[in-house]
Amino acid sequence: MYKILIADDHPLFREAICNVISSGFPGSELLETCDLDSALAIAREQDDLDLILLDLNMPGMHGLNGLITLRNESPSIPVVIVSAEEDKQVVLQAITYGAVGFITKSSPRASMTEAIEQILAATSTCPPTSSAPTTPSPAATPRNTPSPPSCSTPSPASNCWCWNAWPRASPTNRSPTTSTSPKPR
Repeated sequence: MYKILIADDHPLFREAICNVISSGFPGSELLETCDLDSALAIAREQDDLDLILLDLNMPGMHGLNGLITLRNESPSIPVVIVSAEEDKQVVLQAITYGAVGFITKSSPRASMTEAIEQILAATSTCPPTSSAPTTPSPAATPRNTPSPPSCSTPSPASNCWCWNAWPRASPTNRSPTTSTSPKPR
């Protein structure tokens, strides 16, 4: 069905997220790694990945710099940050730097499944207005950084922020005309 890379340095969490994906998306092929260098290598070798679930604080990440590196090297593969971090500024920065979603590790299993399903289906969602990330101050946003994609529908999934950043071919119907660069809707 789908081919998903799970990049997290905690084996127990990798196992848990594998279980979430296996039960929510039967037949999916799951790849695992524990650091950014390995994630980059797998993304280069496996250009047919449908999604990368990326821990924000694993070895090699250096915060959001790892996300930027991954997005630069594999711009056609959507990346979702999965992190214990819950700061809304970090969420907004991750989206600004190319993540299509942000799922906190404290999210319930059903919420994780729903968020991943929405991302794979290219459905735009965001948290209720009172919980939506706020725009960072000009000093916190690097020059020439595009605005994050807008979101339109409140997500019932607690602690999951998902944005659709670009269209994707279905896992069984890839075409050479599929966009390879992020395009906000």
